[in-house]
Amino acid sequence: MKHFIHFSDFSKQEILHIFELTDRIRSDGEIASPLSGKTIVLFFSESSIRTRLSFEKGIHMLGGNTILFPPSALDKREDIKNMMGYLKIGQIW
Repeated sequence: MKHFIHFSDFSKQEILHIFELTDRIRSDGEIASPLSGKTIVLFFSESSIRTRLSFEKGIHMLGGNTILFPPSALDKREDIKNMMGYLKIGQIW
């Protein structure tokens, strides 16, 4: 999976494909709920309320559910891989 950090990491064709996919999601409803039946686990610091709300709203609009861990969860000594294992998550993105 490619991470979208810089436009320069993508070809013109890949960027156009992203916009085409976005148009399909918005207009046709062809991919109206790509996150239906999926749960996304979120970790945010206390200072990132705007980012957190944007992610939660986007996930909800795409048909998904969220589990929001409190900011203090990031301060625990427990390895994040162990916490993901409790949730039966096979991959950390």
